Amino acid sequence: MILHPSGDGWIALRQSAHALMSFQLADHWGNRTTPRPAPRAEVLSAVLLHDAGWDGREEPPRLTPAGAPMAFDSLPEGEHEEVWTACVDRAATRGRYVAYLVSHHVSHLARTYSSSPPGGFLAREEARRAALVASLARQPRYADLFRTGGDERNRAIVRLTDALAVFLSVGARGRITLPGLPQRAGDTDLEITYVGAYTYRLRPWPLAGRRLTVHAEGVMLPQRVFSSEAQLLEAWHTAPVVPLSWTLLAPGTPAPPVRAGGAKE
Repeated sequence: MILHPSGDGWIALRQSAHALMSFQLADHWGNRTTPRPAPRAEVLSAVLLHDAGWDGREEPPRLTPAGAPMAFDSLPEGEHEEVWTACVDRAATRGRYVAYLVSHHVSHLARTYSSSPPGGFLAREEARRAALVASLARQPRYADLFRTGGDERNRAIVRLTDALAVFLSVGARGRITLPGLPQRAGDTDLEITYVGAYTYRLRPWPLAGRRLTVHAEGVMLPQRVFSSEAQLLEAWHTAPVVPLSWTLLAPGTPAPPVRAGGAKE
């Protein structure tokens, strides 16, 4: 889960809710300067399923040693490999290219964020991708992707929509830069800047239109030290559902007026 700070509590967002945010971004990805996902159905499926290995692992919720709900970034190192493998396995039930994209994505996470990247996991996923590419390349629609660079653009869409959704979900402020945004004139950095009231500006603008609002649902947990996982589970089952929304703006687009209650509806 992802813990979104809210007043004196946390809004706990399941990984599947975060993935749905990523999907909403991918569903609107592309314009005159930013290439669109293609083949669209498979790329959007990979975005939606990139965290599917978490399904069934967040309930009952677990505690950290400090007595807080265990968020995705506090999962013990040794458990990441099992989750990542399950992500690819579940993606594979939707199609070979979907599995290939998710395998690339979780391998990127393993290399980038693990304190000691799991060599066995990376080797297995590399072998899985090699077999998938050998099979996919026999079909012209996929062979053209690998030949023209379309595959690299699709992998970037999975990576960037995930990273952007995480940035929103954790309630980050300030500014970050994500490298490797595909543009028709060549790759560049994507800059995300907090402008207030659950509103962010993206530069350059990679989406359709000039404004996009994405939505997610979480549950409100008190920000407290839980004495046991049973106590946390009781709070989880009685927690109210909280809808959230974030507005993304293109450069030059006016920010919307502040709504009562921030982004909650």
